[in-house]
Amino acid sequence: MKHLALILLCALSWLSHASYLNYKYEHLPTEHTINSSTLNEERIVWVVLPEGYYAPENSDKTYPVIYTTDGENLQYLTGHSMWFLNRMGMLPDSILVAINTRHHRARDLTPTEPKDSPIPELTGQSHLLKSFIKDEVIPFVDSTYRTDDFRILSGHSLGGLFSITSLLSKQMQPLFKGFVAVDPSLWWDNGVVADWVENADDMFDESAFSVYIVAAHEDNVPPEHQDLYLRHINAIKRTANELKDADATTIRYDITTDENHGSVLHVGIFRGIREVFKCYPAVCPKEDDDREE
Repeated sequence: MKHLALILLCALSWLSHASYLNYKYEHLPTEHTINSSTLNEERIVWVVLPEGYYAPENSDKTYPVIYTTDGENLQYLTGHSMWFLNRMGMLPDSILVAINTRHHRARDLTPTEPKDSPIPELTGQSHLLKSFIKDEVIPFVDSTYRTDDFRILSGHSLGGLFSITSLLSKQMQPLFKGFVAVDPSLWWDNGVVADWVENADDMFDESAFSVYIVAAHEDNVPPEHQDLYLRHINAIKRTANELKDADATTIRYDITTDENHGSVLHVGIFRGIREVFKCYPAVCPKEDDDREE
């Protein structure tokens, strides 16, 4: 009897171990260098393909694409989140495109040049990065890989600000089905982008798209940063509430109270990707109670 119990215990242990054998993520990016005429410089983008992309049975299959700024860093966390969500049946096989914005973040990701900018370098050139993505990156990806027309743009901090300004961009908005903004730096230039959202009703009349925004509410902000912090979270709230009222947008707005500006990345990217893909290959319809506060 003891031998039988030991055999059963070993079998259960092996089955438990075997159930995790397929949960090992391997990050295998392909690096491409694009000689950009828009930016007048070379720019690296990394592409991470789903498992089975090159399998013969998938030779005619097309894939949605998730684009992220700060790709030199966020490709790892985003790729792992995509992989795990796919394992859980919450995300279709998808391609990740990570755009390098390491060296010129303030220049590439901000829409204006504020007089009181806390960053002592060139800012306000995000329109050029938008043109680069629209005219060079997306055509390159679509011609090199098998893609469908379901694209998502994701970003954190200044990258989240870039996601929101892309949502307001006539050249960018039609290209994407969803926008993820993780603790977006909407404090920028005294909350000017939140003002733009309030006056952008005509931008949301025709296209249907999903938006995910998360804000990290913190208790222990140093006194010298309190003013900027309050402008930051209030601008995020204003933006989210305006988008809730827009007819075309399906939006989820989350607030965390146990994360900070950095740690909210893990929560935000995971939830954001899951949210905007909920109704893939379509955009989820707007629900009436989304309008209620």
